Amino acid sequence: MIDLAHLLSLQGQLFLLMLTGFFLRRRMLSDAFQSGLTDLLINLILPCNIIMSFQIEMNAALLQAAKWVLILSFAVQLVSIVAAELFYRRCDEGNLPSLKFGTLCANSGFLGTPVAEGLWGAQGVLLTAVYLIPQRIVMWSIGTSYFQKEKSNLALKLLKNPCIDAVIIGMALMVFQIPLPIVLNSAISAFGKCNTGLSMLLIGMIASHIHLRDFINREILLCSAVRLVFLPLASLALCRLAHVDAVSTGAVVVLTSMPVGGITAMLAAKYCRNPEFAVSCVATSTVLSMATIPVWTMLL
Repeated sequence: MIDLAHLLSLQGQLFLLMLTGFFLRRRMLSDAFQSGLTDLLINLILPCNIIMSFQIEMNAALLQAAKWVLILSFAVQLVSIVAAELFYRRCDEGNLPSLKFGTLCANSGFLGTPVAEGLWGAQGVLLTAVYLIPQRIVMWSIGTSYFQKEKSNLALKLLKNPCIDAVIIGMALMVFQIPLPIVLNSAISAFGKCNTGLSMLLIGMIASHIHLRDFINREILLCSAVRLVFLPLASLALCRLAHVDAVSTGAVVVLTSMPVGGITAMLAAKYCRNPEFAVSCVATSTVLSMATIPVWTMLL
């Protein structure tokens, strides 16, 4: 079984980082700093983090062990895209980008990796890296398009997005097993490791403008239910239909059950699409996941 104390510690770490951003924004940090931090994360830190996530040594043994996780992860993304179009038809149009992107983007990296490692050891870490490949591709293509107000020349705009470019570069490095020079790889790794701390700091800064009552409303609870209940249940059904082995099933279901990813709030801030609502989605779903993640691990 998963170490619940460790899970609570991880989620507590997220909230401590957010609280730091909250109080710093209230006391000393300006709008200009918040805007600059948003651009820094989107244009440098996140692309480096994405390239890091694709640095997997591919071989026949890995592909054999992870093939079902990869296939099912793509299937989960397809279900997520359909769910994003079906569940939010009656929601406020201004909140749709965050609701839809939050449905596609789970916090399967920061929270998912240690949970999978706690359940399945090194194999869990490996399966998490494979699971994240389809999610990275979808969230930085279809997902990013949700925030684009101007739909003309959308494909060209997406290709100019540094995170999309990072996905393309990362996939090329992974598929062709191209090693980066040590100095360049070390620099990319150093920037990429800043992602969790700085992204949670930014989310806390955005949250400093939100009233407590705004963290819970019907639309946020609906997004949390889709992210934490419907999608894991759908992934479990897919695994059962495909007669997948227990470890692969567990990895797919647990990683799908993670809360809304913090990237949702960063993109909402960058594109000025109601970032306060996006932060509420991230925070509320993360709190609720403290109850739902252990339930999913016990059901497997």
